[in-house]
Amino acid sequence: MRIRQLTAASTVAAATLLLSACGGGPLEGKTGPEVADAAADALEKADSVHMAGEIEQDGEMSSVDIHLQGEDATGTLSFGDIELQLLTVDGVSHLQAAPEFWASFGMPESIAANFDGRWVLVPEDVAGDFSEFSLAGMVDQLRNPESEVKDEVRSEEVDGEDVVVVEQEDGSELTVRDDDPSYPVSIRNDGDSAGTIEFSRFGEKEDISAPEDPIDLTEMMGGS
Repeated sequence: MRIRQLTAASTVAAATLLLSACGGGPLEGKTGPEVADAAADALEKADSVHMAGEIEQDGEMSSVDIHLQGEDATGTLSFGDIELQLLTVDGVSHLQAAPEFWASFGMPESIAANFDGRWVLVPEDVAGDFSEFSLAGMVDQLRNPESEVKDEVRSEEVDGEDVVVVEQEDGSELTVRDDDPSYPVSIRNDGDSAGTIEFSRFGEKEDISAPEDPIDLTEMMGGS
């Protein structure tokens, strides 16, 4: 009798495991827009992410290697042979670059030399250009991409992990982890800005603080 009970219990347990293994992930049956929304929700709840990759623009390679955290961000942006350090704290952005970068905008070299190793406060009238390098900006891009998201999706495996790939009308693709949370894995762009951005370190925190004594270009030029 004891053997029969044990066998029955084992059979139930095995069947439960089998059914569980055969079940789909949390994204099963979702359309492309729904998968993109799920990725945006997961990223928003994580409140931080690291994004890195390269994009080709006008025949020139650009790269990004930035940690986004709430309203803060820290990392590097490269445009051809120009490298910028970006630091955003409480939504206020600062840049640090070699004197040659500032001189390229017509600033006298003698003045540009004073910018070496210094953080520069990004003026309010151009601060919007850096809004995409923020957690909120990335979440918005997932929810409202430039190209329409197709309903049909496909399932794949990346590094042993089940994922769902969402395609846009312009050929760009969003890859999302088919698990809970449904974090975005990567974005591959087609068209004028071809390249791939990968996401990692969800929920990890870095010590990001405002720079001391940044240069205020608006104040320097006599603005208000």
